[in-house]
Parts: sequence; C-alpha cells; structure tokens
Amino acid sequence: MKNTHFENTTGLHNENHYTTVKEIAILLSNALQNDTFREIFTTFRHSTLPTNKHPGGITFYSTMYERLGNQNIIDGKILGGKTGYTDKAGLCLASLAKVGKQEYILITAGAKGDQSEQYNIIDALAVYNSIRK
Repeated sequence: MKNTHFENTTGLHNENHYTTVKEIAILLSNALQNDTFREIFTTFRHSTLPTNKHPGGITFYSTMYERLGNQNIIDGKILGGKTGYTDKAGLCLASLAKVGKQEYILITAGAKGDQSEQYNIIDALAVYNSIRK
C-alpha cells in the first residue's frame, strides 16, 4: 500500500489523508483474514454487557445493514460492510458479498446522495447483481 497515508483514525478529512479504492480493498482483504475482525465486520449488531451506568448494556448497529434494509443481491448476500461519508469523499462503502460460492470485496467512493438516498449502497447492489456465476 504505497498510495495510502492515514493522518487520523476517524477518516475525517485532512489534507494529508489519502488512499485509493484499490488499496482500501487490499486493506479489507487482509483484515478479513483475522477471525475477530471478520466477525465484527459481518455482524448486524453488537450489544455490550450491562454496567452500572447502562444496566441494559448498549447495542450498536451496523450502518451498512441499516441502510441496506431488506434489499439484497440476486443469488447471493451482502455479508458485511462499512459506510463512510465526508463532504470531499461523498458516500463511500467497503463491502463483502457472496455471489454463488465466491466472495467479493467492493469499494465504492464518491457517491452522491443523502440519508434518504444512499447511492453507495445502491451502487454496490447494482455491481453485485451484475456478477454472473
């Protein structure tokens, strides 16, 4: 990954923060080899144990699954993903799907849209649905 430099851990815009979709795909491919990361990346929700401040625990939901709703791909399934947005980058998505027996990684960036029209998700569905087994 020679065309990537992360200036911060949030992904928020910084003039010295840059990467390519190819290198994000490399990063995701390698991260998915770690069982703990893969479990987190493909989980719809995670609940913490109860604490004195949160007796019911706290539940976190995947923004990708929330935006996806009940949509899915023909002859397959989106297994996991991470959405992102900045004014400069637009709507982005790093995702993993299984079509037939093959897994695919797709990185989309620069999509238009807003909270109601998630073109990063719409674009991913279109690409995954175009894959022929």
